[in-house]
Amino acid sequence: MISIDRYLNSNGWTIVDIQSIPPRKAKFYDFKDIGLTDNSIEFLKRKLPKGLYLHQKMGIESYLKGENICLSTGTASGKSLVFYLAAIELLSRRPDAKIISIYPMKALGKEQESRWRAALNRINPQVRVGRIDGQVPVFDRINILKNSQILIMTPDIIHTWLMSTLSDKSVIKFLSKVSLIIVDEVHNYTGVFGSNSAYLFRRIQHIMSLVDSYPQYIAASATMVDPYSHLLNLFGLNFKVIGTEYDTSNREEIIIKLVEPPNFKDLLKHLSNFLVFIARNTSHKFIAFVDSRKQTEYISSIVSRSFQKERIEEEDVFLDYGHLRKLNILPYRAGYEESDRTLIQDRLSKGELTGVVSTSALELGIDIPFLSLGILVGVPHSSTSFYQRIGRIGRRSSGEVIVINRGDIYSKNIFRNPKQLLKMPFSESALYLENHRIQYIHALCLARHGGEHDQVCSIVKPESSSKFESPINWPPGFLEICKNERVGIIPPELQNIKAQAGDDPNHVFPLRDVDVQFQVKYKSGPIEKNLGSLSYSQLMREAYPGAVYYYTTKPFRVYRVRTYSRLVEVRREKHYTTKPLFLPTLVFPNFTQGNVHKSLKYGELIVVECNLQIRETLIGYKERRGPNEFTIHYPLDPTMGLYFDKSRFTRNYFTTGVVFTHPSFNNSKVKNDIIAKLIYEAFLIVIPFERRDINYATDKHRVKTKEVNEGERFICIYDQTYGSLRLSSRLMEDKILKKVLSKAIELSENDENLNINVESIEALQDMFNNLTNNTPTELLIDSEGILGKLDENHFVRVIMPGSKGLNVKKNNEEFFVEGVFFSPVFNKLAYRGRHLSELGSEFNDAIISVPFDYIKEIPGESKIGLYDLHTGELKEIK
Repeated sequence: MISIDRYLNSNGWTIVDIQSIPPRKAKFYDFKDIGLTDNSIEFLKRKLPKGLYLHQKMGIESYLKGENICLSTGTASGKSLVFYLAAIELLSRRPDAKIISIYPMKALGKEQESRWRAALNRINPQVRVGRIDGQVPVFDRINILKNSQILIMTPDIIHTWLMSTLSDKSVIKFLSKVSLIIVDEVHNYTGVFGSNSAYLFRRIQHIMSLVDSYPQYIAASATMVDPYSHLLNLFGLNFKVIGTEYDTSNREEIIIKLVEPPNFKDLLKHLSNFLVFIARNTSHKFIAFVDSRKQTEYISSIVSRSFQKERIEEEDVFLDYGHLRKLNILPYRAGYEESDRTLIQDRLSKGELTGVVSTSALELGIDIPFLSLGILVGVPHSSTSFYQRIGRIGRRSSGEVIVINRGDIYSKNIFRNPKQLLKMPFSESALYLENHRIQYIHALCLARHGGEHDQVCSIVKPESSSKFESPINWPPGFLEICKNERVGIIPPELQNIKAQAGDDPNHVFPLRDVDVQFQVKYKSGPIEKNLGSLSYSQLMREAYPGAVYYYTTKPFRVYRVRTYSRLVEVRREKHYTTKPLFLPTLVFPNFTQGNVHKSLKYGELIVVECNLQIRETLIGYKERRGPNEFTIHYPLDPTMGLYFDKSRFTRNYFTTGVVFTHPSFNNSKVKNDIIAKLIYEAFLIVIPFERRDINYATDKHRVKTKEVNEGERFICIYDQTYGSLRLSSRLMEDKILKKVLSKAIELSENDENLNINVESIEALQDMFNNLTNNTPTELLIDSEGILGKLDENHFVRVIMPGSKGLNVKKNNEEFFVEGVFFSPVFNKLAYRGRHLSELGSEFNDAIISVPFDYIKEIPGESKIGLYDLHTGELKEIK
């Protein structure tokens, strides 16, 4: 058989460097001096007769002292053993106690269920282990809860089912006896999912406080920067962290090869051919990690077709999903339906698949014992992610990892100096708990009338059910939002969430987004099947009107998108590919009072973190059919069975970001888009946040302020999460900003494919010189000027007729203002006008009235004026 090295060398690939992570022999420590019960000692004599690893011993000692602990050690280091030991100790001392063990993925929980049973049944066959997740029928769940001493759950099922079933006395009784909560993979609780989960964990604590239950916590995590702060933000509790320096577990050697493809232009073709070679000519079972949902589908689709020559008529029978049982190489990503994801996971765990192409969704600790080869398409952006990915490999014997330079700036940076690979920074916590949308969603769950708090109080404290108080360590502002919800004070920008939530916010709003998901649905006659879910951002890139959307290697044409009902309708299609055509992203910085978080000036360089409005606009797409490519613009042709009659597909959302203004950006020869990209890439090298959470753009100032003139160019690094996670705010730290600009200059001088010119490099250097040669001064950059001093009882700031704003009650749709008037219906000012989406449609004459506080101005685009409440006169502000 041809070796992998020989294949690479004979097909134009280049092996740039070979490294290894050396093996480590286990070191054991006696457990007889800890003070364990007889049951625990018996368990350890059977399981680990040689003794405990040091981190395991320290973990159980700290648990016995009553501390909350977190084991932050490598993959396959035996962290779960501490969970089992703690459970055995607790149930030996208190047989009626209950334990909740939380895993962030259903597959991980399902796998751990059998391990829990195997571990505890040897000691006490009477211990009952149960599992509840989305696969368990609703009518079975209460019985499982009643009969379980150890209950395995996901955060999602706790949010959607457990916390919405608190009116059942069985649930209250169970929670009152919970003495230990175990949370695995806590490094995964980051970004939107982590921020939502931080509120979920506090909601659990609040409910338990009502039934006088105060459990102890044990967590496990991969290595990350400052785990103490992460745990405090996530739980509102202090933890003792036991880190890698105490890890004495066994480790097999891993060989790492850094390789480059023959060229970057045809990377997908070269990669697909490589995977086909591995499957046909080696005994390896592999996992290939990519960073794009679309790439998982494209690569898997190409590979599967090389093994199975499809006939056109086979397209008519694939909805039985037999291909998931037959194909040897499958994709895996978030957004799959439960049954499809489970089928892939089961085949993977049983060793039935030759390989899987996955996003980061398989970074977590599912044991896949048969994998011997890992392929990383592109360099992961943190050591945390890197070690999690390679930790899937060589669990039973030595393994091999191939890291492929995919031609992006980050990969090239590592490949220029391969020794950097094992020195990348660990990931940082990306929790932001002051996002008002996230806060309000959880306030609805917990504190609305009839919500979680009221359900429990009606059973255990009926005399205090009308009051809302909480002893929990909530983030700033949350309790105020809860109390305002109970008295009906809801800001306009949150009323849309209230309307969408109805009486069931737990199900309407998932933990993994700040917005309602779009459901993809296939329907043909009596056949109907759900084909996954997407966020609005993913919709704009994968399932926009006219797109070919791939699901488990199969292509579908998006023929209609219903934005209000959050539904994407698809039909079967051939293996074409599409790519969205975006207009340049528009950025509207808000420099008005209360919207600027921090503003600094370094000589000529002005750096401002502020609230922003972002507008992403799709005008069509490019479609490739074999060697042919053509462009389709909106509106779509209904004769093709595609229904989208607008000239653009737009998403507006509110967030925060850092705006850089410098005189050199106004030079026509300076390529601001490349400078923005370099700063973005450098930022993610210095602070390895997830790429999906951060973006960049260039634009021009539309409003004159004290420091910038209208028309001046700027670049912006911003958060892509609606409402923001404030990740880009790290750029306001002097030390971080210097590192970022220094790295951006280094990247500009070393990447020949950037097409950067001398003027742009000089602009970057000027920014860095301004930064290093000047002491920063705080700016008062408010753009309101005299408006901030107006008598609000006399004048009101409004959007002028003939201009537009965003209706926060209608998914931030653009609203064309035709008049401003005092409405006796609303008992306040109102706008008369139409939504731009309705212009040119059958609703062209449907003029509506909207309360003026529903329509938010677009800085620099909305024409602003003053409405005189005494006379009704309007005066535009120039």
